[in-house]
Amino acid sequence: MNAQHREAWDELARSINQLILEEPFYGHLFSSVIRDITPTTPTMAVGVEGARIALQVNPEFLLNLTFHRGNKKYRSERVAVIKHEALHLVFKHIFRRENREPRMYNLAADIVVNQFVKPWKLPEGGITLETFPDLELEPDQTLDWYYGKLQELSRKPQSAPQSSEVLGRLLSQEDATIVGDPASGLMRGDHRLWGKSHDIDAQVADSVLDRLIVQAKERAGQRGWGALPNQIRELISAAIERRKPKLDWRRVIRIFAASSRKTRVVNTIRRQSKRYGTYPGIRVSRFQRLVVAVDTSGSVSDSDLSEFFSEIHGIWRQGAEITVVECDAAVQRTYPYTGVLPKRVAGRGGTVFDPVFVWLNSNRMVRYDGCIYLTDGYASAPSIKPPCKMLWVVTSDGQLGEHLKFGRAIQLPTR
Repeated sequence: MNAQHREAWDELARSINQLILEEPFYGHLFSSVIRDITPTTPTMAVGVEGARIALQVNPEFLLNLTFHRGNKKYRSERVAVIKHEALHLVFKHIFRRENREPRMYNLAADIVVNQFVKPWKLPEGGITLETFPDLELEPDQTLDWYYGKLQELSRKPQSAPQSSEVLGRLLSQEDATIVGDPASGLMRGDHRLWGKSHDIDAQVADSVLDRLIVQAKERAGQRGWGALPNQIRELISAAIERRKPKLDWRRVIRIFAASSRKTRVVNTIRRQSKRYGTYPGIRVSRFQRLVVAVDTSGSVSDSDLSEFFSEIHGIWRQGAEITVVECDAAVQRTYPYTGVLPKRVAGRGGTVFDPVFVWLNSNRMVRYDGCIYLTDGYASAPSIKPPCKMLWVVTSDGQLGEHLKFGRAIQLPTR
C-alpha cells in the first residue's frame, strides 16, 4: 500500500467514525462491509463481490473532496458520499436493476438517495431533483417513479428542454460506469458492482445485507433509531421481518425432539444458587444436535434456497447444534452451521432423498437427535430409514404427500 492509499484508508476510517458519532446507523452499517482502496473505481462504489457486500474507494477521489475544519462541515463531502453509498444499501438498489436501462436506473437511484444525504454537503454535480430543473420532479417518490419520468423525458425531450439536454449528456456516455461529465460538472455514482437478483451469489449477499442492516440498527441504539426518517425506518423494519423465519422453531423443536433432548448445566449471574444463596447460580439448558438436509436440486429456486437458510438460522438461534447436509441426487457437502451463510451451494441436479439417510446411517456414532429435511418435495419416496427422528419441511408451493416417509411433514406458509 503506497502513501496515498494509506492516507485514503485512514481518512475513510475517520470519516466513517464521524458518521458513527452523528448518524450512527449509517456508520455502523459499514463496520462489517469489506473496504477496498483501489483506483479501479472512478469515485466510490458499493456492491456485490462474490456473495459479500463491498465498498470500493478511489483514493484520489476521496482525498480531493473538501475537508472543512470546525462545526458540522468537518469532512462534510467525504461523509456525504459515504452516507450516499450506505443509502444505496438500505434501499437495496444494488439488487434491483434487473432489465432496466443501466444508466437511467443509476440516475433514478441517485435521485432517491441524495434526498436523504443532508445535513452533509454533496460534492458539486451530484445528481439531485434540481439536476433536471424543468422536469418538476416530486420529492420522496420511489425509484420506479423517477425512472418512469426519465424514460418519458427521453421519449418526449420537448416536454422539458433543459432537463432533456442534461439527460442526453449523461446517457451519451458510452460506459454506464463513467462518473462525471467534465463539460457540465455532473457526477453520478459508480454502480458496476451492483448484482442481479437471480444470481445465487446475489441471493446470499442480499440476506447478508439484511443481517448487516439489522446489526447496524441494534448498534445505533434508540437515539440513532429515533433520528432516522420514517421511510428509512420502514426499510429497516422490513429487513428485520425478512430475517425472521416463517416457522416458530422454538415450538417445532420442542415438539420434534422432546423425547430425546440432552441437557447441560450453565452458570448464570441471573440466578441465585439454591444451595449456597450466592451468585452465580446454575441453569439447566436443553439442546439438540440436528442434521438439516438442504435440497439443492435444480427444481429448488434461488429464492427457496435463501428461504431455507433463513429457516436454518432460526433453528440455530434456538440453541440447536446444526450440521448442514447439501444434497441433490447425492450428498454434495456437509458442514456445521455457525450463523454464517455459505457463499454458494453445491448441487443443482436431480433429487434423491436416500443419500442423506445413507450418510446419517454411516455417521451413527455421532448420535444425532433428529433430521430436518428442507425440500420442495418433488422426488420419489425414500427407501432407507433414517436412524433418528425425521421432519420434512416443504416449500409453500412444494409437494406434500405420503412419499415423505418416516416422519412428519409440514409446509412453509406463503409470505
